[in-house]
Amino acid sequence: MLSRDKLFSYKNVNITEKELLKLVGRIEYEKFVEVIAQYVAEKVLEPVRAAGKNGRIPVLYNKYRIIKPDKNYTDVLEDIKLLHPDFNHSKYAKHPEMYIKYKREIDLLSNFLWEQEDLLKNMMSVNERSFQIWGREKIIKNSSIISSIFKYNDWDLAKLNYFETPEPFFEYIFSNEENKKIMIIENKDTWFSLRKIMLENNLNFLYRDYQVLLYGEGKKIIRKSSRLKEYNSLLGGSNNTYFYFGDLDYEGIDIFQTLVEYNEGLDINLCVELYSWMLQESKMYELPETKIGQKKTNISKFLQKFKEEEAEQIRNILSQGSYIPQEILNYSLLKKQMEGLVR
Repeated sequence: MLSRDKLFSYKNVNITEKELLKLVGRIEYEKFVEVIAQYVAEKVLEPVRAAGKNGRIPVLYNKYRIIKPDKNYTDVLEDIKLLHPDFNHSKYAKHPEMYIKYKREIDLLSNFLWEQEDLLKNMMSVNERSFQIWGREKIIKNSSIISSIFKYNDWDLAKLNYFETPEPFFEYIFSNEENKKIMIIENKDTWFSLRKIMLENNLNFLYRDYQVLLYGEGKKIIRKSSRLKEYNSLLGGSNNTYFYFGDLDYEGIDIFQTLVEYNEGLDINLCVELYSWMLQESKMYELPETKIGQKKTNISKFLQKFKEEEAEQIRNILSQGSYIPQEILNYSLLKKQMEGLVR
């Protein structure tokens, strides 16, 4: 059935009979006529008589004018008054539709500035900052929304104090011990943040010492079944140990499980402590929806690595269609943890 909200959200003022039928969906013509007649009687639709009639019985006009209700911005103006002082209140008050357009993103940024502005003193990667403020790890880079908000308020994105993460080398070797502990990291931002901490602060202890950070490049690390074995043969040492860390979603879990399956004979583990930390941090966020195109997979082998309480928490997050990106553990958090655990 055609709702008023659906009708009022139509992009144009005028709408043809055929376009109305598309909005309504499958319906008998006589019933469709009743729907249109009702909206005409309620002064929601008005026939454009100059456009003529459709020639059918019962008759309809070829075109109608949508009569949208007058907008009342009273509540919106009150919300604008509550924005952080850095926002251009007078500009939004004159053009409240610009606030409405990006309300969610504006409100989240305003709340962050009110409650956690001090966190901007500590630099972190662009995706980490993005998730910290908006709960979406790529909204700064992959959307024009944030740049539009900043431009409207005459701000520079440097206000967010983040660093870009250029395409990295595949690996970063911290030390050349014969037998190495190697962390495989799914995403570039987390790889870059850990590498930056190690380079600048000479820290490598994150629940255990790591000699190598290996950038898995998402699913690339499992596109060839022998890829990790080939890499291992180049490292030298007979007892290299691998620890995987990625997004807490079906794809990230599947990468780990496939990695183990493809590389029998290699010692491949999970950074359980980091996933547990992600679960703790996630309680402060409204988690993003699972990325489109991900397939549900059997995650039992992954869940066996966790205590039952955490395994149940993971099941609940995924069953609700949500996920936790590893960028939730941002540069600032990782650095503090590594500094605190230095022996």
